[in-house]
Amino acid sequence: EIFLDSGIMANIPGLTQYDFDMIDMNEDDKVAAEQYLRENGVRGLENFLAARLEAWRQTPLHIAITGDSGAGKSTLINTMRNLKADDEEAAQVGVVETTRIIQSYSHPNFPNLVFSDLPGVGTLEFKRATYLEQVNFKRYDFFLIISRNRFTENDLWLAKEIKSYGKSFFFIRTNIDQDLLNEKIDHPTTYNETIILNTIRQNCLAHIETVVPNAETKVFLISGRLACTHRFDFGRLMKALLKEYPGLKRQAMIMSMSSNCKEVIHAKVNVLKQQAWIAAMVSACVAAAPIPGLSITFDFSLTVGYVIYYKKQLGLDDESLERIARMHHIPLYVLKDELQKILPAHFFTAVPEFVISLVEKQAVGTAMEEVIRYIPYIGSVVASTVSFAIILSVLRHLLAVMEKAACSLIDIISERSVSDDEDADDYD
Repeated sequence: EIFLDSGIMANIPGLTQYDFDMIDMNEDDKVAAEQYLRENGVRGLENFLAARLEAWRQTPLHIAITGDSGAGKSTLINTMRNLKADDEEAAQVGVVETTRIIQSYSHPNFPNLVFSDLPGVGTLEFKRATYLEQVNFKRYDFFLIISRNRFTENDLWLAKEIKSYGKSFFFIRTNIDQDLLNEKIDHPTTYNETIILNTIRQNCLAHIETVVPNAETKVFLISGRLACTHRFDFGRLMKALLKEYPGLKRQAMIMSMSSNCKEVIHAKVNVLKQQAWIAAMVSACVAAAPIPGLSITFDFSLTVGYVIYYKKQLGLDDESLERIARMHHIPLYVLKDELQKILPAHFFTAVPEFVISLVEKQAVGTAMEEVIRYIPYIGSVVASTVSFAIILSVLRHLLAVMEKAACSLIDIISERSVSDDEDADDYD
């Protein structure tokens, strides 16, 4: 083990005692860690850092989804919550008006994320003059304006109001899968999906661009159904939503979204990799009993907990896999057989043993140069720089492999999805 005090720092030109610039971490965490250390030293550091990892769970996130009856609002809300219409916690879906009052729905796994189904503007009950007050407009971080066909003058009015308050919005054209099916039935010999999608997009833009500059970045064509998250603009929509979500809440939004498209998976992994240094430091800071067979000491149960957390975030835990198997009519053994081409079997069956095998392998493979390069930065903070370097390497390597596995799961779903007719949802 390597034990350091702050005296070594004086011999490193140009460095302060707690210089985290070389570590891949987001700016907010960097500033918070440096401030804590300046004010408190290392006492209680592990508790402070652990709290940083969990802070996103306490961040309220409110997304408003508005549009006319039948536009598919409830269907989209269910899909973004990774639910189908007949799930117990799903938003009510039907062919008659179901949105006469504001209905709010929390994400089943991340209750800080709330989607609100708003009535469309311009009805007798919700006139323009009183709409913003009626729906408690200021409460929402982001607005999704939904239409099944053409965006109306009321939609454009609402977009201008949202913009005037400094909030963000997207226009979402739903029912694209049904439009394509109708075209294929009506014009089987001349059917061309690319041309049809481009025509629909241009029709939307022609109407919207009169009041919304750069409208092409705010218009998305989607199905809305859970079986179609790998198709059309759904992935692009999720990526844009995560990118444009208000800055202070962006990380919480990323961690609260369901991993049902590659764009969300990539965003989650990026955040988790930035947080890996915190996880490694907390694990190395905590005094722990030696683990038989390992040459380093670290908080074993904490590290196992991180791996379990990663599995759930990326949809690789048993509950998520079983749900995917049921939802997409893919045998569970098929999913696991494909995933085990990337991840070993004990990743799914015995996480503690899996973690030990990773640490053993990484302890041998981590070069001393890799350890030494962290000494000037965190050596005076972490009692064991060796443990920190190895656990950090383990977590980052594992995240890279899990990212590949989670994306392969999306590919499997895409390839094996049942037909639209067999897996059709109603629209509200």
